Amino acid sequence: MNYAGEPLVIVILNWNNSPDTIATIQAIQTWRSLAPDIWVVDNGSQDDSVARIQRECPGVRLLLSDHNRGFAAGNNLAVRQALAEGQTAPFLLLNNDAVIDEAGARRLLDTLVSTRAGIVGPILRDPPPALGLQAAGGRSPLWRVDTHLHQIPDESVPYPVDYVPGTAILIAVKVFERVGLLDESYFISGEIADFCLRAKRHGYQPLIDPTVTVYHDTGRSSELRVAFYTYYFMRNRFLLVRKRYARWRLPFTLYWSLFALLSIAGARMRGQRRRAAALSLALRHGLTGQFGDRSEEVFAQDRQNVQ
Repeated sequence: MNYAGEPLVIVILNWNNSPDTIATIQAIQTWRSLAPDIWVVDNGSQDDSVARIQRECPGVRLLLSDHNRGFAAGNNLAVRQALAEGQTAPFLLLNNDAVIDEAGARRLLDTLVSTRAGIVGPILRDPPPALGLQAAGGRSPLWRVDTHLHQIPDESVPYPVDYVPGTAILIAVKVFERVGLLDESYFISGEIADFCLRAKRHGYQPLIDPTVTVYHDTGRSSELRVAFYTYYFMRNRFLLVRKRYARWRLPFTLYWSLFALLSIAGARMRGQRRRAAALSLALRHGLTGQFGDRSEEVFAQDRQNVQ
């Protein structure tokens, strides 16, 4: 397949973090051979992000949301619009705190075409000089807490994984057409694993190309991880079990309930009030089926525990 004109669609979410988003866009705009169509979704930023992106990044497609839709719905906003306009090039969903070079993007495209996998991703590492391995792909979250692969099975050829982490994931249009978009009931965390699981059931095998590295600066969002990510990480395990593993719903609901209770007890013993509260809320919502965007409740509870 020959990608001509616009060989790639890159979707980047922004939420109150225009410096990272602008840096990522401007780096991509220096590429020489690829001509990516860059879509930016501002997920309800309350700072000057929109004005800055418009001023400093001419040529990008900027979509505005009146609130934070989360990872799944934010990306869906751009993918849905691009598909409606007849876009046929693959989509690279890229975090605004992640760096990929042109050669890496080209190799991902080549792997997508040569393998017909439908979904391809890179190795994720800490930014230089650390270069620590963050993820060599993802494993099923059904019973695992840490779902990232921490060893590279084969450094020379693409290899299969349960899912490609959403930090940087290349998806063919045909996969969206057959599988559908990301499941927005996750809001954030778990939607990519869910998507890849659905894709596998349609005959697509997600791959990691170990010759491509993306550098991901996770430290910039560390404050959110205390309550926000803790909550969605835990609650969405119950959602995944409900949606994709109906036959095993009871045993795995019990499994994650026990894990949550032990985690809450451990957090309380260590004096981690915010983490314990987030886990408690996640357990209650997971068991009662309260999914989707629950961020206001999470943040309201977290503010009480900070005081």
